[in-house]
Amino acid sequence: MSLKKFTPNKIPISLYIHVPWCEKKCPYCDFNISINRSQGDEYRLMNAIFCDLKLSRKYINKRKFSSIYFGGGTPSLVSSRIIDSIINKLREMQVVQEDCEINFELNPKEVTKDYLTKIIDSGINRVSLGIQSFDQSTLNSLERNHTSQDSLQALEVLSGFKDIETSIDLIYGIMDQSLPSFRSDIETFCLYKINHLSLYQLTIEPNTIFYKKELKIPNDAIIESMESMAAEILNKNNIYQYEVSSWSRDNRYSKHNMNYWMYGDYLGVGPGAHSKITTEESIERMVKLKKVNSYIEDPNKSSTTKIDSFSYDLDLAMNLLRIKNGVSFDELKNRNINITNSFKEKILQGIDRGLLEKNTLKATPKGYKFLNDTVNIFS
Repeated sequence: MSLKKFTPNKIPISLYIHVPWCEKKCPYCDFNISINRSQGDEYRLMNAIFCDLKLSRKYINKRKFSSIYFGGGTPSLVSSRIIDSIINKLREMQVVQEDCEINFELNPKEVTKDYLTKIIDSGINRVSLGIQSFDQSTLNSLERNHTSQDSLQALEVLSGFKDIETSIDLIYGIMDQSLPSFRSDIETFCLYKINHLSLYQLTIEPNTIFYKKELKIPNDAIIESMESMAAEILNKNNIYQYEVSSWSRDNRYSKHNMNYWMYGDYLGVGPGAHSKITTEESIERMVKLKKVNSYIEDPNKSSTTKIDSFSYDLDLAMNLLRIKNGVSFDELKNRNINITNSFKEKILQGIDRGLLEKNTLKATPKGYKFLNDTVNIFS
């Protein structure tokens, strides 16, 4: 089987900007971060990003970014002048859509009225606040460097900015986390009338500090109780799940994340940033050099993996099937997503096993609960 020719200029594209610095490395984090920052490093990184963007015009391919995401690391550790310069450079390059969603990750400790005012003036229109938990003992278990009081103060400051979308991150399944504590986290989130929640189960990844320790995390029965309780409270507050770890009110989805799951393209700049780029002949996944100085010295160097006819079906399913309400075949066609004959055959297998719905690409309730099994049909 061979893949048909693609039309890359018709595929939506987003931009991810990786800001690598953190005050400390959280013991559960496996992101590419650095706690060593010297004076002038943020300017050196900014200039490397400018160089990267210039050399990436062939990947942008005359398209405009529908969303931009400053992630990390902790972008809020970088001065607002740097953020302003990067957004201005992108506008100069004429690669920003008029209605572009421009996201920015914040740690509660760095949320000040002055900093927010400056980044919003630069064009930031959506922020993601890494709260993780409102319970101080849970934050202590995660070894976070902010307090529950920092989170409440950050939300108080954010409440004064009406023209910006806010999302917060919460984690569950943490060591010694009780059901009442997690219930309180969800109820506190609902009190603030925020439109978006990213809700993650703690996973202990191999390259983390926690992996080397024997941790007592809640068992599967408690995890399931946490998930069903969260769904019940959130739904009562008109907040609904739309993707594996994403919940929103009034369909206020993250445009950036939805572009990932809808198999759009994205360009990643910054140390260790990932890209998915469609060319006429293939789909390529790329990763930039991880070390900050290595990236600064050679910002365009990356390792590349081509998605071929054997890996395409699985790659597509791993993204599209995360979307809770599914995707119609008409929508896939409108977005120029190629559905192969082998993909169609695997859909029929999924329908026979009760894991996929008929007439639309969507996991059944059973298929969504056992999503790994559902996705593996396409391997």
